[in-house]
Amino acid sequence: MKTLLCASTASVAFALASVMPMPAVAADLSIAPIYKAPPLPIATWSGSYIGVAGGGAWGSAVVRNNATGVDQTPRLDLGGSGIVGLTTGFNIQRGSLLLGYEGDISITNKKGSAFEFPPNAVFNNEVKERWLSTFRGRVGYAKDNWLLYATGGAALANVESSITGPAGLISDKQWHWGWTAGAGVEVKLSRDWSAKLEYLYVGLQDKTYFNPAPSLALPGNQRVNLDDHIVRVGVNYQLPWNVLDSFFKR
Repeated sequence: MKTLLCASTASVAFALASVMPMPAVAADLSIAPIYKAPPLPIATWSGSYIGVAGGGAWGSAVVRNNATGVDQTPRLDLGGSGIVGLTTGFNIQRGSLLLGYEGDISITNKKGSAFEFPPNAVFNNEVKERWLSTFRGRVGYAKDNWLLYATGGAALANVESSITGPAGLISDKQWHWGWTAGAGVEVKLSRDWSAKLEYLYVGLQDKTYFNPAPSLALPGNQRVNLDDHIVRVGVNYQLPWNVLDSFFKR
């Protein structure tokens, strides 16, 4: 009888266990769902920015007699020198296409000198570029965090020309308008910061110097023409507000 009772009890316990829910310990052993990180935000170049840029600049200058058009000196090599300045601009991005504007002002110390041709071989001419600004449009192709762009527009430079001779020294400063064109590559370092590498060519107009000559003992009435080649790197910070916002909200 006892054997039959034990067998019946075991059968009932087995049946109850088969229909009862699993204990909490078993539930704890279940596999947790895999966490999937949200996708990273797509980088955008739209907005206003400010920055700094610096690098190297070199070029040449030609000094001519303004009356005859004849060169008064050999071509002056405006040797490589540093250039550093401030940059500001804005971009509008539509898909992979970027349109923008950029302006900058830089201090430079490009200069070169040469003695004049006979019969004025005792006179030394020096040409020095002191300041340079550019005002450029930009057209670019944006892909992920990278931007390839072409740029072009106007340029303005402050140039000083000096003549030294037995009678002393004279100098004259003029502003030269011109044009500029180039290309560059820019990469986003973070949401707000980017770095760029850029090349620009600058061609400046002829300007007249020493007309009239401040001293009859020194030659005057000259025309100076010069150009620039610039390679520079820069860092830009994208502002938290867009300079175009107020315009479009009007």
